[in-house]
Amino acid sequence: MDPSEKKTVKVAVIGSGLAGLTSAYLLSQNEQFEPHIFEKGEKLGMDAASISVGSKEKFRVDVPMRSFMSGYYSHLLRLYQHLNISFIPAKFSFGWYRIRAPFNNNNDNTATDGNSHEQLYIPTDQAASETVNQSQLTYSGSRTIGMLESPESRATNFNEYLYEIYLSCWKLYIVSVSYLWLMGLALWLHHRGQLKNRDHVIYRMTLGDWFRCRRFHPYFVHDIFVPLFAAVCTNSWKSMLDYPAVDVLEYMAVGLFQESFVVSGGVRHIVDRLASPLQHIHLQTCIVSIKPSSIPGYKLELQDASGQLHNFHHVIFATQGNQALNILQQCQTHLCKNNNENDNDNVYDTLSKDIESASDILRQFRYDKAIVVNHTDTRLLPSNPKSWRSLNLASLDSSVQLSTKNDVTIPFPHDTTMTTHILTMTHNTNQVLKEHLDGDDIYMQTTNPCISPLPEKILSKAWFERATVTLTSKKAIFDGLFTPSDNQNVTSSLQLGRCQGNSGIWFVGSYCWPGIPLLEGCVASSEKVVSEGIALAEGISMDVPW
Repeated sequence: MDPSEKKTVKVAVIGSGLAGLTSAYLLSQNEQFEPHIFEKGEKLGMDAASISVGSKEKFRVDVPMRSFMSGYYSHLLRLYQHLNISFIPAKFSFGWYRIRAPFNNNNDNTATDGNSHEQLYIPTDQAASETVNQSQLTYSGSRTIGMLESPESRATNFNEYLYEIYLSCWKLYIVSVSYLWLMGLALWLHHRGQLKNRDHVIYRMTLGDWFRCRRFHPYFVHDIFVPLFAAVCTNSWKSMLDYPAVDVLEYMAVGLFQESFVVSGGVRHIVDRLASPLQHIHLQTCIVSIKPSSIPGYKLELQDASGQLHNFHHVIFATQGNQALNILQQCQTHLCKNNNENDNDNVYDTLSKDIESASDILRQFRYDKAIVVNHTDTRLLPSNPKSWRSLNLASLDSSVQLSTKNDVTIPFPHDTTMTTHILTMTHNTNQVLKEHLDGDDIYMQTTNPCISPLPEKILSKAWFERATVTLTSKKAIFDGLFTPSDNQNVTSSLQLGRCQGNSGIWFVGSYCWPGIPLLEGCVASSEKVVSEGIALAEGISMDVPW
């Protein structure tokens, strides 16, 4: 065929996060594809909430934090290497602390549940000045092997000192033994392939069920492990306990001896390089309707909020699943209205059925809201600066009752981890301070704060929704989005599910890929949909270039 006669395949990509940008970038690598990105915001999504700080505004703060580790993020790492993205080790250390009423006895129930006999009732925006942030445990070193330490003594007499020694030894013993037992079990299950075997009993267990079955100590589960992983997954403690056990254990096994990294200069470099070959980017454009195209050769007609029409051969939803569901439900309303007015009922009926089938899958996903606040208010850190770590994990003690709400905190009751990331402790601090920052300000990013920074010290705030995995949503992925392609019921190889590509509609994103919804799923799902879905449907040979 004469190259001039080749069909140009127009593909709409709704959403401009990493999944949308990767999909459009992949399509742009073949001249037969013409990708169009539709983004309802003013900026491309992956870097839209990020900020630059310091007097020179050269220190870039990614919002939310975009760290990754080499073992678990194989697809992401290959993409970054292909784009010549430079990344540097992130020296993460961890500290656990409680936000308490100041009149509590230091030794009061610390070892078990942190409950107190007296309570402090206070407005949320005053809590940072009236509470005490009491360190419980710190961890420093590499990601896998490091040192656990108890906080400095607060004893005022010899009896209290002896009790603190006993309490510290007890904590260190429980945490150390529990962690080693947990890693041993995760590695064994991973080695035996049981974490990917859908017929194995563990595949039907939540993390909470598995911890109870294995009789892990409640202190390790509820005071150490769940707060840490709730920070990683940006969800509530209840959602974390409802997580499929296999996803968390796989993350731990694959991440053994792996280090974390952050992109040098921020993810804006990734956005710039993925967007550089794209010629059709529609910002501030919200898609409100999809129906069969009336133009011969095209499958779908998209209408945006301004009434403009766009015709395409394929549409990729690169949004969160609930956002895709909202658009599809609006489409169903328009289809019902237009069906009776159109002669081609079969086409409308087919699209309506395909949308309903996909909607049934998307309804199975659950989401937690999260807020990320960048600020310079050190009152949100442990009261003793010697207990500060790069990631500081706080829980709100029951002795503190917050009586009001505001727009920079998660409402009470605070069933999640307040995670404060000291940005300049993550990597080469001295170099960062000398080259990019002036003054003595400590820049922090707090996710899901329960107490408020001072308004004058807030640099930015942004609300997000994060998919949280359940046994039901995990089953939905395999039922409709990405299905195991072998005969042994393992998830090591996946093929496109029954809801992918129907009527030219496709789904990508972190939520629709097995495992913890992270950047890895954005890249992996985009690779699969573009190379094995759209390209194959159009008879175009395409290899992923990384």
